[in-house]
Amino acid sequence: MKKLILLLICFVIPSFIHAQEIKEEVHKEKNLVYSVQSENSNLLLEKKILNEENKEAENTEKSNKNYYLNTILWGTPKNDKVETFINYFKTKIRDKFSAWLSRSSKYLPIINKIFEEHGIANELVFLPLIESGFSPYATSRAQAVGIWQFIKGTAIRYGLRVDNFVDERKDPVKSTEAAAKYLKDLYEMFGSWDLALAAYNAGEGKISKIINLKGTNNFWDVIEHKKVKRETKEYVPRFVAATLIAKEPALYGFEDINYLPILDYEEVVLPPKTTLSSVAEIIGVDEELLREYNPAIKHGILPPDTSYVVRVPKGTSEILIENKARLKQADEKTIKKILAKKEKRRKKYVRKEKKREFRKVANVKRNHFPL
Repeated sequence: MKKLILLLICFVIPSFIHAQEIKEEVHKEKNLVYSVQSENSNLLLEKKILNEENKEAENTEKSNKNYYLNTILWGTPKNDKVETFINYFKTKIRDKFSAWLSRSSKYLPIINKIFEEHGIANELVFLPLIESGFSPYATSRAQAVGIWQFIKGTAIRYGLRVDNFVDERKDPVKSTEAAAKYLKDLYEMFGSWDLALAAYNAGEGKISKIINLKGTNNFWDVIEHKKVKRETKEYVPRFVAATLIAKEPALYGFEDINYLPILDYEEVVLPPKTTLSSVAEIIGVDEELLREYNPAIKHGILPPDTSYVVRVPKGTSEILIENKARLKQADEKTIKKILAKKEKRRKKYVRKEKKREFRKVANVKRNHFPL
């Protein structure tokens, strides 16, 4: 019996002690694993918080950029130059300016919507006042055309079609889309709306060259350069003056403006060579009215190479679609005649001081647009 007890003491107790040691080690390892997991969880949590903070900062930055694009504080405040042009618009060309304001209401809803989609400063919707008087048919000496006065090269660069059949610089919707993209590119290029507008008038190449020559992008320093024409020097003050009047016409004495109705239309895709005269006949409107809705279509005939979108007065598209079989197409002789027409070459403008006197007060851009 004594031997059995001694045997138990020698073997069982050490085994129990060893088991306890193993249990303690396992417990320590568990604690260690838990500790590591806890540390990793904390690291992951910190990383997640940091990512969220970065994302929030990025969104704030983006939001601020959009906000800035939509609420510009102009570099040219109301000053003597602006006052000069306000007085000029109020007195010397009052009738013309009234006509421009009257016509603006026809296109402003279209322009506002497109500029809002592109995040463009809302004041810029009034730029056509000094560019074209809101006339799609305006043409300058430099052969700039339409509400936004695009030259052919810039128009094509921004996706507008200009050929013998259509000139989309005259299209109020498509040209506004192009203008929004162009203005935004100019703003990104120069970092300020004042320089962007100067570049819109003079060309981005010229303004970039002057900035490099002078080593500054300060608006006033740039436009004082001898290579900048007076028209460009006065462009921003003239625009600010026109915008101030357009926003509050009654405040500046324009109380009797007869604003034109909004251009309300529907669009229908029609086959190549379709004549506008046949469209007008089907929907029961005058062809001249239809041309007013589609100023980009040059000769009243759709392009021969593709289907084309035609705008018709609201409420008439259904009739047109139902009677598409009655549409007429231009004959091949007429198509060939239009294709054979050559573009008029730009005549070099020779400035004759004796025959032409340029007003000191306001060298307004001499576009040939109607009242």
